[in-house]
Amino acid sequence: MVLSFYRTKLPEERADLDPWQVWPLILVFILLSALFTCSETALFSLSRLEINRLRRHTRAGCRLAAQLLKEPQKLLTTILMGNEIADIVSSSLASWFFYETMGMAGKWVAYPLMSLLLFAWGDLLPKVIGFRFREAAACALSRPLYFFVLLLSPLRVLLLALAQGIFQLAGLSLSTGHRVPPEEEIKHLVEEAFASGALRPEERHFIYGLFETEETPVAAIMTPRKEIWALPDQEITPEVLSQLKKAPFHKIPVYQGDLDQVVGVLYLQDLLKARLQKKTLRLSEVARPAFFVPETTRVRQLLEEFQRRRLKLALVVNEYGRLSGLVTLEDVLEELFGEIYRREETKEPLLREIAPGRYLVKGRVHIEDFNRETGAELPEGEFRTLAGLVLHLFGRLPAEGEEVEGYGFRFRVEGLRDHRLETLLVERLEV
Repeated sequence: MVLSFYRTKLPEERADLDPWQVWPLILVFILLSALFTCSETALFSLSRLEINRLRRHTRAGCRLAAQLLKEPQKLLTTILMGNEIADIVSSSLASWFFYETMGMAGKWVAYPLMSLLLFAWGDLLPKVIGFRFREAAACALSRPLYFFVLLLSPLRVLLLALAQGIFQLAGLSLSTGHRVPPEEEIKHLVEEAFASGALRPEERHFIYGLFETEETPVAAIMTPRKEIWALPDQEITPEVLSQLKKAPFHKIPVYQGDLDQVVGVLYLQDLLKARLQKKTLRLSEVARPAFFVPETTRVRQLLEEFQRRRLKLALVVNEYGRLSGLVTLEDVLEELFGEIYRREETKEPLLREIAPGRYLVKGRVHIEDFNRETGAELPEGEFRTLAGLVLHLFGRLPAEGEEVEGYGFRFRVEGLRDHRLETLLVERLEV
């Protein structure tokens, strides 16, 4: 705020002007100051979601507010210029009024009075209103603000050119460019949108999945070696065909000797085409070339490779070239969209609340997903799945029915499968 005091002497022909006649003008400029302050607070406190909502609004004023924010530098410069002009003019008129009515002593009245008026009515109250009712204020004030954007454009261009020259002399740039918000800021906005109902649960999972796939290695989501359903290379006989009919998958690795010698991946539809040729073939002759990736490959990177190569399955190898596991496009999409239902589980959910504070959980549920769904704060650094954390608490492979407590929960083993914790009953402990 700029306050200016002038010892103004009117020309003799204007000496009969009543000083009280300037008060309507003073109030008009205080209101203009309030308009600029309120619009600045309202427009620049809008979130991206709120701006998008205004952009699709039926009211033209709301759409105009979103349009103004497309050029924030121009808008902010106009608001600051308008506010400064309003403060200077109102302060100058008030100084003249008190000088005319009280003489030199008037400046000691003008300064505290105008400071109080401009602070209360031109700054504090408009900011409170602008922040509290930011969408409504943005819609209501966009039209007068647009008028001032046009009116002050010559002066704005001149001042910006001057500022640009000063910045260039200092080796700086006036343009701020587009700021990419940090991950934590985006997650905070996601949680706000989810809490307000603007985001559905599956959309929230998807956004979090995008961040997770940037850092997650494929080793964390692969099917481990001992669970891979594969076949040794052999002639395609009726017995082999009968075995393949019972296969739980449509894409099957084919190996020679052991799983470290995978020679290809058999697609069942290719097998059906090959049988029409009426000649004896081996599985390796029908199988397609296998696609291998190291354990350290990131999930997002693998998804891009799947898209580029038009594949849906990759074999994961460790640093020694040995087969570690298998990862499919479905595994990648689960990581991206959050835990989903698996086909072989007849739509059984991975996490289900059976009573307040009690959950029936699959052991392979990621700790981060469990924390997000239940509000828990289990450590996410050393262990990725709930089963891994529970095994750490036991210090051994537990039997069905055994319990252990830790991190504010009681974990009970409800089901084991092939030395793995298949199902857990998790109960929140009373504090």
